[in-house]
Amino acid sequence: MKIDLILAKTFKFVIFVLFTFMTLVYFGVLLLLPLDILTQIIRIFHGIGLPTVLAAGLGISALGYIGYLVSRMPELYKLVIDIGVQLVSFGYSQIQRFDPLINSAKPTETGSTTTA
Repeated sequence: MKIDLILAKTFKFVIFVLFTFMTLVYFGVLLLLPLDILTQIIRIFHGIGLPTVLAAGLGISALGYIGYLVSRMPELYKLVIDIGVQLVSFGYSQIQRFDPLINSAKPTETGSTTTA
């Protein structure tokens, strides 16, 4: 194999891993954000002096209310999801940019051709 082909495939894999990691982090933050908000609300209520069970019930209620407020703003969550989808499509287009380079670096086959 040529060194150009090896380098092109290596960089394509590195870019694939980079964009996969960025996408997983983006959607992971979206999944963990409500849990973090719940934890902080429970901590605040517990710090005020409420029992943990009551603080958890109030925290879940407060998080539900925040979710209700976000659901009343459809542009907000559509924008957040659209950013993630654009991140995926941008990463895919950047990975596809390596294909012409890899195809031009492939060794040409100069063997016999068979006819049927």
